Amino acid sequence: MKTCIVVLLLICSLACNKLIDVGDPGNSVIGKNVFSHDTSALSAVGGIYSKIMVSLPNILNTGVTICAGLSADELLPNSTGNSLQDFYTNTISTTSSFNRVYLWYYGYTLIYQTNACIEGILNSNKLSEDVSNQLLGEVYFIRSLVYFQLIQLYGDVPLVVSTDYEKNAGLKRTSAADIYVQIKEDLLKATGLLNENYPSANRVRVNKWAAKALLAKLYLYKNDWTNAESASGQVINAGFYHLEKDFNRVFLFNSKEAILQFMPTETGYNTTDGAQFVPSMSGTSLPQYSLTEFLLNAFEAGDKRAVNWIGKKTVNGVTYTFPYKYKLRVDFSPTYVVTEYNMVLRLAEQYLIRAEARAHLGDLNGAMRDIDSVRNRAGLPLISITNPYINLDDLLKAIQKERQVELFTEWGSRWFDLKRTKTATDILRNRKPSWKDTDTLYPIPDAEINLNPNLTQNPGYN
Repeated sequence: MKTCIVVLLLICSLACNKLIDVGDPGNSVIGKNVFSHDTSALSAVGGIYSKIMVSLPNILNTGVTICAGLSADELLPNSTGNSLQDFYTNTISTTSSFNRVYLWYYGYTLIYQTNACIEGILNSNKLSEDVSNQLLGEVYFIRSLVYFQLIQLYGDVPLVVSTDYEKNAGLKRTSAADIYVQIKEDLLKATGLLNENYPSANRVRVNKWAAKALLAKLYLYKNDWTNAESASGQVINAGFYHLEKDFNRVFLFNSKEAILQFMPTETGYNTTDGAQFVPSMSGTSLPQYSLTEFLLNAFEAGDKRAVNWIGKKTVNGVTYTFPYKYKLRVDFSPTYVVTEYNMVLRLAEQYLIRAEARAHLGDLNGAMRDIDSVRNRAGLPLISITNPYINLDDLLKAIQKERQVELFTEWGSRWFDLKRTKTATDILRNRKPSWKDTDTLYPIPDAEINLNPNLTQNPGYN
């Protein structure tokens, strides 16, 4: 049984020679073996989480945080030799290895794994109903999360919902609108399958509220204000989650604010965010990335987030700022312990989703209460007191600014917000010398187009 699991996961990890190469169809026997018992099925789905949490940045583990932070106005590289410099200058090459391997390729590898598990579970009559429902809900969620990230980065992408090699090998790009429909369908299935309680210790596997929280985010991005208000409100009112008063506890493994976290699995690592952003103790070692003046200037005086979530290091008389939500770097010492998990979804974002939805629905007072919940924790004056008669336009601007300072360097939120609110060009053309209107989408990797001529390139790339 262990051999079958290892072989399946190896195939899942290495199967992509082409755009969406799903491996040898003869693997069906292995699939039947793996999904013939609760324990092995749990291990197979657990392997997807492990694949996500490798130490190298990827589409579901810090990769989008870094690339999108550079593409927007959050991060700047401290070395011109940084391999991701082209994301900062918005001149991404169609041959960028990071773009192809860790964003596109990694995304479709995870999609293959989820599709293999979905088929294996649905085709099995050996699993208990509780385990089958839980695992199906989890993989539907993970597939949704990958596709959500992919369409933010590339726009239209191939929609792959099976492991049928012949069917998938030459797929064309599917419209982002249609993929949103698929994401919604998967998340609705997940919410119907999953329980409110977490199936393991802490909050490192998907439950009903995690699926509902991602659904709220989906509705926000689709301007479906009624459903966004409803879904986020259900999560907020669930009674499971509370805003942490201590900012240094928000990203810990036992955070009361966490709706979903991914647990580190590699020895010596807490989170990839910490490994990438926090500089070493060496006196001359610079942070790999600094926060931009545009982000720093967005914080109001007295904002506790600036004090607790922004690190500083002075080298040769120059002070560098860096993201410090996660405090721990790589540590291979005998006393190493894991205390930080990768935050996927948290309560503060749900408040800001509901605030924006309520504002668009005309409930300005309700929107102010939600944004004030976040501002109150940050030690800032409440809008409901300082500006109780604020108009809709100004309130929406206040919400976007609050998202900017609350969710900075988290899952590409700033980059995605600029695009969905159609303000990217207005804001970034004055901050990015090489900015072009077409820079809101990343290029489809040349290597993938060469392998699959049915793929087309995004505008602005040769």
